[in-house]
Amino acid sequence: MSGYTLYWKPGSGSMVVEAALRLIGVGFDEVRVDETAAPEFLALNPAGKVPVLKLACGPVIAESAAILMTLDDMFPEARLLPPHGTPAHAKAVQWLVFMATNIYPACLRYYYPERHTTDQSPHACEAVKQQAARDMGRDFAQLTGAVQGPFLLGQTMTITDVYAAMLADWYDPAKQLPEIAILVNAVLDNPAAAEAWRHHGFGA
Repeated sequence: MSGYTLYWKPGSGSMVVEAALRLIGVGFDEVRVDETAAPEFLALNPAGKVPVLKLACGPVIAESAAILMTLDDMFPEARLLPPHGTPAHAKAVQWLVFMATNIYPACLRYYYPERHTTDQSPHACEAVKQQAARDMGRDFAQLTGAVQGPFLLGQTMTITDVYAAMLADWYDPAKQLPEIAILVNAVLDNPAAAEAWRHHGFGA
């Protein structure tokens, strides 16, 4: 037993947390969650969402960005993010939160529009999906403008890059952006990130 337990689902945002754990080099146990509405899972995360990480020190943390920042605090030597107190750290956190609060929710609206309207008609759901696509186009363009190449902050990969690659894999137009395509390929050159990517079924 490692003391760390990742509650995960294939193709989900738990991929980036698995990548972080592999980058750190800490052992972890896995619990695949096929039914997020199951009472035992809701007891861990009442929001009914993966990922959830049980830390070796006891607490259970939900929300992918929060988990990543917590792991960076716990294992600063792993350099998931640039060193605390530097401009690079502030910029990496800014883009991580930007993606978590803008692009990630837009992806959910795009693929599950019926969850985001009380009008379940095909017309209403299509309108939600089209607006989500516009939002992602705008936000990926903003992200692309900040990429220094090959990674967001230049030559060194951070967990923010893995997060960006994950979101791009969910939305084909993003992968057509040259800067994003280069970033994704560079992320997948990292063995730890590539292993988590394959395990979650990304790139299919």
